Amino acid sequence: MFQLIFGAACISFSAVFVKLVHVSALSAAFYRMGVGGLGLLVAMALAGKLSTLRGPVLVRALPCALFFASDLWTWHLSINIVGPGMGTLLGNFQVFVLALAAVLFFKQKTGPVFWLSMALAVAGLYAMVGVGFGSKPPEYGLGVLYGLSTAFFYGLYIISLQKAVSGFSASDPLAMTAVLSLAAAAILGCGMLAMGDTFAIPDTQSVVSLVAYGLVCQSLGSLLISRGLMLVRTALAGLVLLLQPVLAYVWDIAFFAKPMSPAELAGAALALAGIYLGSTRRKKA
Repeated sequence: MFQLIFGAACISFSAVFVKLVHVSALSAAFYRMGVGGLGLLVAMALAGKLSTLRGPVLVRALPCALFFASDLWTWHLSINIVGPGMGTLLGNFQVFVLALAAVLFFKQKTGPVFWLSMALAVAGLYAMVGVGFGSKPPEYGLGVLYGLSTAFFYGLYIISLQKAVSGFSASDPLAMTAVLSLAAAAILGCGMLAMGDTFAIPDTQSVVSLVAYGLVCQSLGSLLISRGLMLVRTALAGLVLLLQPVLAYVWDIAFFAKPMSPAELAGAALALAGIYLGSTRRKKA
């Protein structure tokens, strides 16, 4: 239980680190995955598990890495426009991407709880971004779109990861996470080269933030969550993991003085309720 809580708290700082670095969205994603992947390799070496890094792990990790790289890129773009709290909350709409994929492609049935959760989340989203939209900056709508794209790509990442580890004894969670992190870093690096982006880090604050981003959020946070999920009930896990978007909102207010209207607060509460219902209902099915 403690591992899950601490892991969610670690990852909740992701958006804070992104706001603190003075690099592009692609570059921030590249350094998160690169530093995090190297940190996981060190952890594997200390645990004597480097032998699990075999060819099949790499092959199965590649689709996961592609979707995760796309997820991080769009998420970082969203954070830079709408802020850490909103960007993180929008990304958590992935539970509905997974639910719709289960209905459309895996022919799984849904019940009234799913539709209730969807209605709550949509109402919450409208309250957060629709009320007073005309007073928002011109690029705000694009930031919301990036955030919902994050949810789409993260949903595909979860589906591909489930397929990758299914019935595959060599896919130790630590090994798979390390490989897909480094593979995602390679994909993001190629994207940077194609777009003429720079790998240069302009200042000390960015260096420290990027290292902390990779080690705290990707290495430590992801590892603690993967282990914690094995030790608690599904419903409880869904509730605990809601700490991530909730704490991201808290950090946004505390560190960046984000103004919060009553409509946005109510919308965030509705969206979190819908996401929680949707995630626990999907996992029980």
